Amino acid sequence: MSPNQIYDLPDGSTFGLDFNYAVWTPGTTIRLSNVPWNSDYRDLVYFPTQAALDAYLTSQETPTFTFNNMTYARPGNPVRVNLPFNACYRFNYLRATNAAQPVLPNGLDTARTFYYFIQDVRYIAPNTTELIVQLDVWQTFCRDVHMGNCFVERGHIGIANQNNFDDNGRTYLTVPEGLDCGNEYVISALYEHEIASSMAGVTEIGYAVLVTSTVSLQPPYGDMTAPVLVTANGSNFEFLPNGCEMYYFVHPKDFYHFISYMADKPWITQGIVSITAIPPFATSEMLNDPFVFDPSSPDGTAYILNGWKPPDQSITLAPNFRNVVALGRYALLKKFLTYPYTLVELTSFSGNPIILKPECIPNSDLSVLQMMHLAPPSPRIAFMCLGYNMAKGYDVTNTYSGEFLDMATGIFDLPTFSIVNNGYISYMASNRNGIAYQHTAADWSQQKAIQGTTLGYNNTSAGLNLQQDIAALDQQKITQSSQLAMDIQRQRAMLGAANGIVSMAAGAASTDPIKNAIGGAVDVGNAMARYAIESGQTAGQAAIDAGQTQQRVGANVAAGKQVRDSNYNYGNFAAQGDYQTAIAAINAKVQDAKMIQPTTSGQVGGDAFNLAVYKWGIFARLKTLQPAAMALIGEFWLRYGYAINRFTVMPSTYQVMDTFTYWKLRETYITSSTCPESFRQTIRGIFEKGVTVWNDPTKIGTVDLATNQPLPGVTLP
Repeated sequence: MSPNQIYDLPDGSTFGLDFNYAVWTPGTTIRLSNVPWNSDYRDLVYFPTQAALDAYLTSQETPTFTFNNMTYARPGNPVRVNLPFNACYRFNYLRATNAAQPVLPNGLDTARTFYYFIQDVRYIAPNTTELIVQLDVWQTFCRDVHMGNCFVERGHIGIANQNNFDDNGRTYLTVPEGLDCGNEYVISALYEHEIASSMAGVTEIGYAVLVTSTVSLQPPYGDMTAPVLVTANGSNFEFLPNGCEMYYFVHPKDFYHFISYMADKPWITQGIVSITAIPPFATSEMLNDPFVFDPSSPDGTAYILNGWKPPDQSITLAPNFRNVVALGRYALLKKFLTYPYTLVELTSFSGNPIILKPECIPNSDLSVLQMMHLAPPSPRIAFMCLGYNMAKGYDVTNTYSGEFLDMATGIFDLPTFSIVNNGYISYMASNRNGIAYQHTAADWSQQKAIQGTTLGYNNTSAGLNLQQDIAALDQQKITQSSQLAMDIQRQRAMLGAANGIVSMAAGAASTDPIKNAIGGAVDVGNAMARYAIESGQTAGQAAIDAGQTQQRVGANVAAGKQVRDSNYNYGNFAAQGDYQTAIAAINAKVQDAKMIQPTTSGQVGGDAFNLAVYKWGIFARLKTLQPAAMALIGEFWLRYGYAINRFTVMPSTYQVMDTFTYWKLRETYITSSTCPESFRQTIRGIFEKGVTVWNDPTKIGTVDLATNQPLPGVTLP
């Protein structure tokens, strides 16, 4: 049985099952054309029907040739046609069809037209030309191939996806591209929210002053002669325990007035441990505990901070910030609104900016949370993006949602200042009682010295008088002793005389009375003479001894008086000199106190540069690519689409854009086809190397890339 009988074909049909794309049997009709696509398959044209393709080829106004004599062509071998060389040279495409191609029953076969690329034209003879051809697998079989769920590496479907900016682009547009973004960004817009400034005439916000003190700054203060100092009672400003008291000065002028007013009260200001510049508060919220330090001045008021905390503040820093990015020609490419092609730099100009990815900012507005901690130690002001990086569907209005303090910038080193205290006044006030005591001690020392000198004088005088009294007693003793000796001698003489008279009387009775009387008288006279001599000797010796004693005592007394008077005069002189020296020493200390270096309270530190030369605030800088980098990336995306890297079902028309659609697949699934496996692999290879599918061949290489618009209803899973 012949093959024709098996498939119920008419006898004599030779095209049948033996027809091959490389064999043109008698009756084969070919049409030579010139098409804008080529055999490297970088660009394809999708015609929804073969009729549309044939109509396009017919519109090229190329001649049709019919071959009546079969020419057998093996695959890859040239085909010869009976046409002049010059006629064939102008064509690059060939369509071949044969009306005799059988159609199997039950839809097992259909008439097929084959399409070829003319790779080369060779001259054989005047009316014979050899064509080197290659089957156009795409145009021959594309309508018979059906694709399934393929992994798309890159393509226009990322642009055409009507949900591509879902969740601000985080769902589809954050796939890395690996493209050069240039070496710098351009600041497209600058937003700011000022919280404090020292620029007079530039801003009305100004700044406030926070003073922390270990001494109560509230009156009374006393004066230098009677200072009053009260230890701070502590505070719980910001609900933090603090042994110091804290005071708020609404304007710097209030603090300047305070410094001036307290210049002569250093015993008060010496207790100040910190003076900090801070942003001004909302006065109606917390300034409810004022005290007046200078009743004579309207600037003489400060406020006691206790039991209050600066509220967190939500700031709309950049409304609709994404609309500010000028994409121009690339308005279709919303991926430019994501990082790293656009970024938001949040900064306080203090050297610690943070980079925000636009797709992680949950709302159309850039809203910032401001949080302040002002009580010592380490006061700071922090800013963070509200709801930054929160997942879609979560409550991004929650104040503390998102990255919160882990993604914050701010002013972390608030400036602190010192106050100068008058050292002289402070010394005098703090030594008031000591100086008074020193004066009293000097007076007492003088009086004590004078009394000591007087006492020494009196004691010396008493000693000298005692010597004189003793000398008088000694002289009286000598006189009395001398008189006693004389009386004894006289009595002895008289006794001797009496004995002589008795002897004479006795002698007269027995001897010559005259002779005996004369002898007795002579003995009595001798005795009296001896008495007189001895008495004179005794009296003279007593007078000599008394005179010597008197002279010795007189000399000692005179010398003692000299010493007494000298010591008395020196004591008075020394006492007066010591007193003057002590007073001079006290006065010298007072004079030296005037030269005491002024002391300072508080400390100097922190970063005051921004406050001094510009302002405090939070600033957002919207940064985009440089024009050259944007053009480089933009043109690439317009031509080849975005990186996708996900599975999706390929559309049956292979088009998601109205002019051309680029596809690059990493994994291609062909679910059905009516062509040999080699052609299936060819089509798979076409898409996996990257190919552009056009819907109008006349636009290949001529269309402006920016005019290519998405088709409606395209989505990605």
